[in-house]
Amino acid sequence: MGQQGDRIFAVTAERGFPDPWLSFGDSLCNESALSTELKRAIGTARKEDTEGNLFAVDAAFTAKKANLKHSARLLSQVLADYDVSGEWERLDEKAERLDIEDVAENWARVVGLHPYPIVVESLKFNWRYMKAHGVRGFYGMTTGYVAALTANTERWEVAWRKERETGVIDRLTTIECDLASIEAPMHCDTCKKTITAVLYLDE
Repeated sequence: MGQQGDRIFAVTAERGFPDPWLSFGDSLCNESALSTELKRAIGTARKEDTEGNLFAVDAAFTAKKANLKHSARLLSQVLADYDVSGEWERLDEKAERLDIEDVAENWARVVGLHPYPIVVESLKFNWRYMKAHGVRGFYGMTTGYVAALTANTERWEVAWRKERETGVIDRLTTIECDLASIEAPMHCDTCKKTITAVLYLDE
């Protein structure tokens, strides 16, 4: 075990994670940070609904929605670029040869701290999905996930507006929507690790 993983880790240590996947993963990592900031701003505004505190909530919603739009644009652009270049076929061939357990073992050494290692399990799921549906199919699924995160944010904003209109605090929607958003790095930051293993397989 560890032969493919050791090589991929060595190349990654030398070159880092490649763009546009690095930028996409980092952008979706921000989804969690922005969600935490939004939840904090709402909590502050509930305690003291000053003009400044209410503006901070609006600003947090604006930043969160803008980041998701940016993430969607990055993904849409790389999909279009790879469609033109024919890159998907090359990636499919490499993904088919990837030894999932071998490469996952390397990640398990450094991120498998919890009894249920979410990052490692997400990586395994991603590679299996690529093998079953193709690498482009995986990113088609990812496009749907980004759209779901956008809908999640819209739902949260609607609930906040209703709360302001009625005066009835909606704690449940805030908890649900925040949980959905803070899960994003577990998948989207992992995504750049997934594709990097495929890209660097033969290096």
